[in-house]
Order: sequence, then C-alpha cells, then structure tokens
Amino acid sequence: MLLGGRPLYDNQADRDLFVNVPEWDRLVRAIERRLNVLVLGRWGSGKTTLLHQIQMVLREGGENVVFVEGTGAADALELTTRIRNSLTGESSPAAIAGNAIEALRGGGELPAGASRQLGLQLGAIGEAAPSVILLDGPSAPEAVFDLFGRMRDVLWQQPHCWVVALDARHRSTVLKPPADAFFDLVVPLGDWSTNDLANLLTRRGEGELSGRLIRAAAVGAEGNPRQALRALSFGVVNDQDPGVLLDERARLLEMAAQLGRAPAMLLAELLDRGQASPSDAELQESLGVTRARLTQMFHQLRENDLVISEPERADGPGRPRTVYRPNLPHER
Repeated sequence: MLLGGRPLYDNQADRDLFVNVPEWDRLVRAIERRLNVLVLGRWGSGKTTLLHQIQMVLREGGENVVFVEGTGAADALELTTRIRNSLTGESSPAAIAGNAIEALRGGGELPAGASRQLGLQLGAIGEAAPSVILLDGPSAPEAVFDLFGRMRDVLWQQPHCWVVALDARHRSTVLKPPADAFFDLVVPLGDWSTNDLANLLTRRGEGELSGRLIRAAAVGAEGNPRQALRALSFGVVNDQDPGVLLDERARLLEMAAQLGRAPAMLLAELLDRGQASPSDAELQESLGVTRARLTQMFHQLRENDLVISEPERADGPGRPRTVYRPNLPHER
C-alpha cells in the first residue's frame, strides 16, 4: 500500500500505480517531434510523477533521457550545473554561492568568474549526446527565465529536447519574452476528475481499502491528487472519514478569508506546502510580499489559531527559524 504523497518513480512497481492523465498523449507526441514543452500545474498535481513516467517510457524506447531535479536551484548557474551533471554523470564544483547572475537580470554583464562558469556548463551541455532533458520544478522562476530566455539562442543551437515542469503560478515570469519563444508547447495540468482520483487511490491502496473511504477522499480533494492522498492517509491512520480533514481545510480557509485576501492566500499556500517560514524566499516571491510582511501575516494566522508554529533547529550558527504549519487535526 502506497498512500504517502511521494511521486511515482521510473520503475515497474510504481508504473503499475500510475493513472494516465489526459495531457499524456499531447506530451508524448510533442517529444516525438522534438518540441520543447513547458508543463504547468499547481502543487500536488502530479508533475514529478508525470516526468518520471515519461522518463521510463522514453528509456524503454531507446531514447537518451535524463531527469534533473531543479528544486532549490537559486540561479541559472546552479541550474545549468545540475543539468550538466545529470547529462554527463559527473560532479562539478562549478556552482558559485549566491545569486551569481544578478547582473545579467539587470541587463548588465556577469562577473567574469560566474560568466565563465556559466559558459563552461552550457558548453558541456551542448557537447553531451542528444537527449530529452526532463527538468523538474525549479523553485526560482527567474532562474528558469534566465536560462531559457537570456540563454535561449545558445540552447536552440544544442541537440536536446526539453520538458520543463513548473508551478503554474510562475507562468508569467517564465514565459516573459524572449523565453516564451523557446517553448513550442505549454501544457497546463488540469484538476483531476473524481473518478480519476478514485482510480488513483484504489491503485495506491492495492485493494485493501473500502470504496467508501476512497470515494470520500476523492470527492473532497478539489481535483488535487496530493490532497486526496493526504485525506485518505488521515482516514486510514485515524480510523475516521477522510472528509473530516478536507472539511477542516475548508474551515481554515474560510476563517482566513475573513482576515483578508493576503492571509487567505498565505494559508492556501501553507496547506499545499505543509509548512513554511517567513524566510522562504520562494514563498515571499509567490505572494509578492517582503519577509517582514510575511512574518506579520503568519502572526495574524497564529493569533486566530489557524496555524501552529515551532522553532526549527539551525544547521549552523545563528538563531533557529520559526516554521508554521496549518492547524489541522493530524498536525496537533
């Protein structure tokens, strides 16, 4: 039984649990024609699972295909380093700390060291065997824009086909000209139907769960596979109706909406992510607020018992950061 929220990987055991999405055929046809594709979906919509299943199918068909984990890449230099390492199977020390291409974003020139390293990484990518590159979820949309917009002409001269999966909220940033011209096809992942969610949960439950539990989780998940899996896991572990968790989510969102649009947006983000901190740069960017404003919003949610907080041990010197989680039954 696999009820956790982890993605399905490129192996036969996970493949048997995969539920095909309506966008599958379009995506496969685009790759067959060597088109560059941007896949957009909200948190928990199945983007990572989709890429892994494409990876398996392409590999079985004899294609050179690589999967690149982009989460956490801070800038285009780190992103290209990860891509290069995945293509060549080598570990490169070329990543440079900090935002190495800030000058490029502002229209200026890169510092000599960063520019040289970026050029080396792009050169190594271009020299690798022609491949389908599956790039999953870079959390910094500006890094994606810098790579596929600023470096568009360089990548166009290379022999690779690109499939990039991103959070749908980053669409406007990533598709700013000139990056919009790089992607031949944009594939939005829609909400799942109740029947497809029920099929997914049935497969993950391997026939051991009642249809009542599965249906309750599927109906209230708002078309989101991750929400459905969380609700079903809650029901199984606590011997309760999965709808209890989904109803509690709806109640929290309704209460947050009474506090204002910004707190409601923050709580919606938190329900998707599971936990977050005011120091999370991606969250600040997603909501368009400063760290100070984000801290204020978290305090507002906590004062109204909509979130709970705890200090997180620091990895190095300095004060531990405060992490906030939705005040849901399974979190208390």
